[in-house]
Amino acid sequence: MMTTKIQAIPTNLITGFLGSGKTTAILKLLRSRPENSRWAVLVNEFGDVGIDGAMLETERLNDGVFIKEVPGGCLCCAAGLPLQIALNLLIKKAAPDRILIEPTGVGHPKKVLDVLTGEFYQSVLDLKATICLVEAHKLTESKYLDNETFIDQLNIADIVLASKSDQATEEELKYFYEFFQSYEIPKDHVNSIEFGQFSYELLNIERNIKRCVTFPDAHSHVNKRITETEQIEETQQEVSAEDNYSWQKFENNGQGYYGCGWIFSHSIVFDEDKLEKFFKNDTFSRVKGIFHTNNNWLLFNRSEQDFTKEKLQQSADSRIEIIEPDYHDWNLVEEQLLACIYSN
Repeated sequence: MMTTKIQAIPTNLITGFLGSGKTTAILKLLRSRPENSRWAVLVNEFGDVGIDGAMLETERLNDGVFIKEVPGGCLCCAAGLPLQIALNLLIKKAAPDRILIEPTGVGHPKKVLDVLTGEFYQSVLDLKATICLVEAHKLTESKYLDNETFIDQLNIADIVLASKSDQATEEELKYFYEFFQSYEIPKDHVNSIEFGQFSYELLNIERNIKRCVTFPDAHSHVNKRITETEQIEETQQEVSAEDNYSWQKFENNGQGYYGCGWIFSHSIVFDEDKLEKFFKNDTFSRVKGIFHTNNNWLLFNRSEQDFTKEKLQQSADSRIEIIEPDYHDWNLVEEQLLACIYSN
């Protein structure tokens, strides 16, 4: 009796620090993938709300794309159990031709790779090149070069891409290329990209198993989460007395960062102009949200001084996630968000 050999699934880890454009790049890859192929994406986010997974879900291209999200910390916590459970479910559901894994931007890649290359997945996954997206200017700033997780994301990468290169100066791009020429084990591919666009053929480059990290113990597993369900008071001036709006707040911290996110019911409509002003507040360095506004569904994205806004397909709810290196008064932030609710 003949047995059918199960072919290992080509799998890529796509890393990059907060705001480097990982989700945008994955979305572009999904749009350019070979016709009739089945791709699965496993997304991990620091916060409990999960913006990236929701964003990918609203952009479902056809039945050949499968999304699984693991919010609220790092994939490798609890000895890799969240990663294994999510990955097993995704493989069973999708039977994919390729898997893309996007860890949280503040997560260390070492333990994720340890799980993916472990005995259990040796015959299941064909782990290909790890791709790291980097904003070119971050290679000149000490707050990133002093960050052990950031450094090891660069160390472990086989392919390094300067994302958002249209926003970089000639000097920053020149330094970017020079920076990656100094590695003892040369990178397989170093290039600059715009708007997250690069060829999916890069995914087929083989992984170099000799690459290693400098700070294997950099990752902290200490995460504190606070979940709170609230009712918007009828006295809120933006909300009429007959409406019953609700939202949930999720707060956590770990790995040197503080995060807070909110999920608002589908019925709440936000004012586009007020939200844009909120996102452009210099108090925040990393904030992303999907909102039902008075001008369709919109994605707002703020990474340091970089702000973008674009239309999305309808989502199940409005949601926002803020991740900062310093603690914020989340109750005050919540008041600012509620003030953005649309009023006729």
